[in-house]
Amino acid sequence: MKRLFVLFLLIPFLGVGQEQETRILQMFELKIKMNQGQKFSEGMKKWKDCYIENKGVDTWNVWNRVQGESGVVAVTFYMDKFAEMDEGPEEADTACQEIFRTDVFPYVESMQRNMATTMPELSRAPSTDNQVVWVTFFSTKNSTDFNEVVKEVSSTYREVKGEPLGYWYDFVGGGPDAPDYMVSLPYKNYAGLDAEWDGPWDIYEEKHGKDKMTKMRTKFREALKDSWAYMYKLNDDLSNRSQ
Repeated sequence: MKRLFVLFLLIPFLGVGQEQETRILQMFELKIKMNQGQKFSEGMKKWKDCYIENKGVDTWNVWNRVQGESGVVAVTFYMDKFAEMDEGPEEADTACQEIFRTDVFPYVESMQRNMATTMPELSRAPSTDNQVVWVTFFSTKNSTDFNEVVKEVSSTYREVKGEPLGYWYDFVGGGPDAPDYMVSLPYKNYAGLDAEWDGPWDIYEEKHGKDKMTKMRTKFREALKDSWAYMYKLNDDLSNRSQ
């Protein structure tokens, strides 16, 4: 069960491998007030310690975004079914919710919430030892063509390399500026970003030839409205990862 979202909804100003089943990723992107990052972290750590002491069972990850506007923190966790959102907070949530109100909320300037479903057929086997992720977001003009290209290129990459490159997600609704898809590439540390690797288009060209690769890449680009990417570093102190 993932009930952490119940606490985030109390904020006053806001009123996965082939054999894996599809899950729902909850994402809260928080903009921390200027010069309040340390106080926010202290408050989150205080809440985490309280939650664990009260035998809370949920797990979550806290990620610090590396590029772009400073003070952006992403909190992510999974649900198995949307029905989990019907359930209220557990005892640990109730016991520690006052810490959220007094030691966490005052240092949050704004929050954006998104949900996405995993795409196991396109994703590599789950792993828990990654400290850095490179996340690319996609906004599409033609989701059918986009999906067709991603599925074929991912299938070729898996055939040649033995497993897909990253983790794919399909966003659930959202506003006009929300992405439609994202792919997360995991790394054990920053040094992993320096390693040489074969990109999906390189592998596709080796397997099918330059002409077919060019046609597929053109189809991909024509289906795409926009894309952007950020690097995130795991904050172990604030995360509560499954063992």
